[in-house]
Amino acid sequence: MRSKRESTIFEEKNFISEDETVQTQAACLNRIFRKVNSTGLSADTIQELRDDIDYVAERYHIDNQGAVLLAAILEKSATNNLMDDEDLAMYLGCTNIEFIRYHKKLRDMDKAGIIQIGGGRGGRRCYRVSPETLKAVESNGEFNPVKMSGLTTEELFSRFRKFFGAFRSDNIDADRLLEELDGLVSYNDHLSFCKKALESALYSDCTNTERRMFYYICHRYVTHGNKSVDIETLTNFTEFMEDDECIKRRIANEHMSLQRSGLVCFAIEDGFVDTGSLSLSDKVMAEFFNDVVLTPEETVRHRDIVSAETIQEKELFFNEAESAQVARLEDLLDAENFKEVQRRLLSTGMRKGFNAIFYGAPGTGKTASVYELARRSGRDIFRVDMTKLKSKWVGDSEKAVRGVFKIYRSMCKGKEKAPILLFNEADAVFTKRIENVEQSVDQMNNAIQNIILEEMESIEGILIATTNLLSNLDPAFERRFIFKVEFKMPEKDSRAKIWKSMIPGLSDEDAAVLADKYAFSGGNIENIARKSTVEYVLSGNEPTLSSLEGYCQEEILDRKENRNRIGF
Repeated sequence: MRSKRESTIFEEKNFISEDETVQTQAACLNRIFRKVNSTGLSADTIQELRDDIDYVAERYHIDNQGAVLLAAILEKSATNNLMDDEDLAMYLGCTNIEFIRYHKKLRDMDKAGIIQIGGGRGGRRCYRVSPETLKAVESNGEFNPVKMSGLTTEELFSRFRKFFGAFRSDNIDADRLLEELDGLVSYNDHLSFCKKALESALYSDCTNTERRMFYYICHRYVTHGNKSVDIETLTNFTEFMEDDECIKRRIANEHMSLQRSGLVCFAIEDGFVDTGSLSLSDKVMAEFFNDVVLTPEETVRHRDIVSAETIQEKELFFNEAESAQVARLEDLLDAENFKEVQRRLLSTGMRKGFNAIFYGAPGTGKTASVYELARRSGRDIFRVDMTKLKSKWVGDSEKAVRGVFKIYRSMCKGKEKAPILLFNEADAVFTKRIENVEQSVDQMNNAIQNIILEEMESIEGILIATTNLLSNLDPAFERRFIFKVEFKMPEKDSRAKIWKSMIPGLSDEDAAVLADKYAFSGGNIENIARKSTVEYVLSGNEPTLSSLEGYCQEEILDRKENRNRIGF
């Protein structure tokens, strides 16, 4: 419980607590804790605390002893600390042997979602209140637990999704993840999946890491329809002190208990064994998922996919040079043309994928052109955000980048029309590689670039990168881009058309004046059009040439200020 010094301080200090007659969850639990911590759990103590204990017990559907235990666990949990068996025995005033009889009660409270049981100091069993309990105490509201037992298979894998999501977001660690998943399985042994898992080698022979890997493969199979998971992704579930490379070697040599027991095997891709991925065995898929409604793999949509059907049409105005190049790309992306070109390239032994780069000043329509090409060709866009892929953990970024291309390959195989793989604002990735590397960050960036270069050689769909800084492009990247489209600032005639499209009520004469006086990009003109729309909504004033010129002056100032801020 408390050290001797902590107990002394606690007893010597005085605090103006709530009125003794106040009956909230926090007040009742506080009085229970103070009294039992002082006197231990005796019949007289229970009698003295009768009203408080009854109030808590009724709220959480537990008995007297459960209410007393909850008070102590909450006291520690409120400061993000854990109670173990020895702490609770000392709190109640009993021996550790006598406390054994409370284990079942605590397991029942865990099962009910009131507390959470996990590992702690030196492998001891420890206790914390659940987030739902803490929320109920804070608000003195209803306790609404996350149901952990009596689940349907759909609810079970919904919980799996929740806990894997929490792990991915760093809200829980690997140990806690396994505690939650093991708890779900053990509390729901009425389900075919859980029953089979508990009877299998998963619990008799497999390590904690192997169990996490198995659960993740099952989660991906049920939730996303993926029949295999790459080994790079699975190494995210290793223990803190485990060597990922050692784990990979064990998998490669089929020395993992998961493999030896026949729970998983290497994936099969197009009739060939893929030693870079693991899949559930045929036996597991046939026996573990009898009462599970599976998501067909072809219906799965990745969260970074932009559907062609959702892209709104946008009128674009190009200068003559880029107009011809974009039109050539549009012809290529036509489904029939694309297949025929790929067939001919393949017959001559050439690579059948295409890499393109759109470069030029900000606001010149690079990204908008990619979206319009996707809409017109009916191709989805798989967006890559490199800022999210770059990780502070050495090795994680490289895994993530390889994972992107693996996902894209599966998308190309599973769709009639290969999506567009978009590296938007790729300035930080496609830059010149660093020689004489001294820092780990530089080493990581070089490794990422090498992976992308390697993948671009074998891509079977179409990759488009956009950048404002072509001068920073590494020569190795430049060679791999078959289409290089420069988006220059729009010429006068194009600018006038953009003004008219953005502000339909503008006369041809006023559009010509603005196009002549201000050498803006389409992005700058859109900013001004949006300001004009805001003004119309707020005041009802239609845009005039004078008001638009005022916005143009503001846009010029903004551009100057932005230039001055760069690098400082």
